[in-house]
Amino acid sequence: MDGYEVLELGPLDEWLTRGKQFVDKQMDTDFIGLSVNAMAPGGQSPFWHRHLVLEEIYLFLEGQGRMALDDEVIDVGWGTAVRVGQGVWRHLHALTDSPSELRWVCIRAGGQPLAELRGDSEKDAERPTPW
Repeated sequence: MDGYEVLELGPLDEWLTRGKQFVDKQMDTDFIGLSVNAMAPGGQSPFWHRHLVLEEIYLFLEGQGRMALDDEVIDVGWGTAVRVGQGVWRHLHALTDSPSELRWVCIRAGGQPLAELRGDSEKDAERPTPW
């Protein structure tokens, strides 16, 4: 049947073995991007990043961590949802004493098809982290 796709992501406890999985690269999406993510306690993003056109919503499912948004740092954990607009630098850190891996879903969207926005991300591997 046309018009939908099904992708089995597996149980949450297996997400860590994959770290980050871009669902939209495995499905035929046009306007919505989605990744499922897991980070071991004490882990952190490999770099800061921001989008100039896309906005993202992070929905945290498990664990405890901190999220840097430009110069501010917020606590995140199970049930936290964070919308990050265009131009905001972001970086994630799973607390060392988190009771489990930090697991989250990241949804990204913009006003254009995602294929036209492939170069929208900007990375900064030299920027120091706040923890």
